[in-house]
Amino acid sequence: MGARFERYILDILPALGLFPKASRYKIYRNGVEIGEVDILATDENGVTYAVEVKAGKVDITGIRQAYINARLIGARPLVIARGYAEEGARELARELGVDVILLPDYLFLSVDDLYTAFTNAFVRSLTIVATVIANLQENEIEAIESCPDVNCVCQRVNCENLFNKLPREAKNYDLLVQAVKLSRLLPRLCAKAERTPQQ
Repeated sequence: MGARFERYILDILPALGLFPKASRYKIYRNGVEIGEVDILATDENGVTYAVEVKAGKVDITGIRQAYINARLIGARPLVIARGYAEEGARELARELGVDVILLPDYLFLSVDDLYTAFTNAFVRSLTIVATVIANLQENEIEAIESCPDVNCVCQRVNCENLFNKLPREAKNYDLLVQAVKLSRLLPRLCAKAERTPQQ
């Protein structure tokens, strides 16, 4: 749920007046990772925000984390969540100057915002599927095509190698099945397009 909600927030950030620059931005000191910002974004004035995304309600620890990570990279702290877990979190956010955007359970977007969110999600999904197709070996494709579940696939191929080379979002059996089906359809679609006379 957390990763899915984070992708959802990436898609709607422009509707909130922010433009994403990076996600899962790692903070290093002397070559050692000391923190991670969910989303790095800027507003129309070029102000950088370190965005902490909470799929549920934000608590004191979440407010503190957002504040510290933002300070480490010289950005403004911002939390996007569905509410406060406790009154202390609201007070701490006010005290530390952490901006908090609270989203309702159902967020209604304008038609333009909805179109942007859909387009972003579609392009991201297409990129994931293309990456899967490009990285699968023929024996892996055959195993995915002929197996009813992931256990069967793992008996035929090395699943550790298979999943290590795929994006995190693609480590899903159903997505692999759809990507394989698409990989088999693409050559036929391209051949058909070449045979179709241009108008």
